Parts: sequence; structure tokens; C-alpha cells
Amino acid sequence: MRPYRRECGPATSRSRTMSTCTMIRKGISASDEALVSAAANGDRAAFAELAARYRRIAYAVAYAQLRHRETAEDVVQEALIKAFSRLPSFRRADRWAAWLMRIVRNAATDAARRRSLRSAEPIPPHLMGSDDNPEEQLLAQERLRTVAAAVQALPEKFRLPIVLHYGSGLTVPEAALALGLPASTVIGRIAGGLRILRRRLGHERLQ
Repeated sequence: MRPYRRECGPATSRSRTMSTCTMIRKGISASDEALVSAAANGDRAAFAELAARYRRIAYAVAYAQLRHRETAEDVVQEALIKAFSRLPSFRRADRWAAWLMRIVRNAATDAARRRSLRSAEPIPPHLMGSDDNPEEQLLAQERLRTVAAAVQALPEKFRLPIVLHYGSGLTVPEAALALGLPASTVIGRIAGGLRILRRRLGHERLQ
């Protein structure tokens, strides 16, 4: 059984658990702090809500580090299991999201070391251009490969914010949460990375 399956916790925390479950079933948004407190007392529905709330950001940062979809999914699963098992001793409910992202980043780093993943996955077909125009498709493929190679060659401090923001579509605050950095630092690193890319590729390739 997955630790964050949506079901109510044990009878030992019945009053708190029933309240949290009722809120979730009615679509009422509970705070992270309330959900963490309930989950720490065995409320699996509360943890399922926490997992659903931050899974997209967790996957984005794992994929940005690993560049491999299945491994990134495994890392997120591993991180959630670790977070669930450590919740009873976790004392900073207001820092739950930042704590989870740190677990994800560490798990992704460990996975990269184990598997020595360094190459990017193939470019998704929907980014390749129109199938009705083979010449346009070939040009789009070449352009994307060139830009992707340049992004991957960036120092990690520039590469990760750019991949999270432009590749995964995270907002600056979400990318900041994923990386454990202030938003102002993320903005500065995105700008710095783009300056490097423009110098290497020319402005027209970044349009």
C-alpha cells in the first residue's frame, strides 16, 4: 500500500482525522500546517493531499537534475516515502514544502551518482514542428537540439532555474521553492543564464 493513499487515519487521532478527511472530501483547502499535523498522526488522506499539492514541482526539479523521466518519477516516489516515514519527528510544519524539495534534490543527486545520467532524453515529438512540412520539421529539430545542447552545457546554477522555468513551466516562486533559493536569486540566475546563451547562440536562436 502506498503511504499516501487517500484514506483516513487510525482511531487514535479520530477527531483530527475526521475533520481533515471531511475538508478534503468537500474540496475545502486546508493549510500545509494542518495537513502535516494530521499526516504525522497517521492521516493518509492528509498526506495524499500534500503529495498531490507538490508532486508537480517535485517532479520538475527531479527531472531537471536527471533528464530522465522514469528515474525522476522514481525519485519523487522515493522522496515521498521518506517524507512520510519521517513526519512523526518533523517539527517545522510551516517548512514542509521546502523540506520535501530538499529530500527530492538529495534523492535526485544520489540517483544521478548511481546511474551516471548525463544525456538528455529525445526532444518530444510535439516540439519538432509540423509533420506536413518535412523541411520545417528538420530545421526545428536542429534548432532545438542546438539550444538544448547549449542549455545542458550551462553551469548547474544557471541551467536548473532555466530548465524549471522555461522547460517545466514553473513560476519563479515555484522554481525558488524547488531549488531552495530566494526568488530574487532565481531571477538573477535565469537572467545570467540567458545572457550566456545569447552570447553562445546568437539572439535569434532564443526567440
